[in-house]
Amino acid sequence: MKSIVCAFLICFHLISCSTSGGMYKSGDNKDGEFSVLRTAITVIGVLGAADAIRKGGGGGGEQQTGYGWDYQPGNGQWVCRDRSNGQYANKQNCAGQPLVDNWPNN
Repeated sequence: MKSIVCAFLICFHLISCSTSGGMYKSGDNKDGEFSVLRTAITVIGVLGAADAIRKGGGGGGEQQTGYGWDYQPGNGQWVCRDRSNGQYANKQNCAGQPLVDNWPNN
């Protein structure tokens, strides 16, 4: 489905690359001449957006997995937390990891 959407976007932008930025139609001077530069920039932009979509970009980022230490300065304790949902976990889940406060939003 993403491939179809990306192909549609590329085709749409190819036909809308006139010097005025409007829809290009051969023989119609209202929207200006066809611009190779605008077309190239648009294609590069669409391909970049398609690559970001393919890699899962454009959203909240990758989902963190596993466990991580969280230092809580209020009580001076290290706690282990599940990175996928923020819930506290048994300290055995963080065993072997250095005591580094790697919890997001420290």
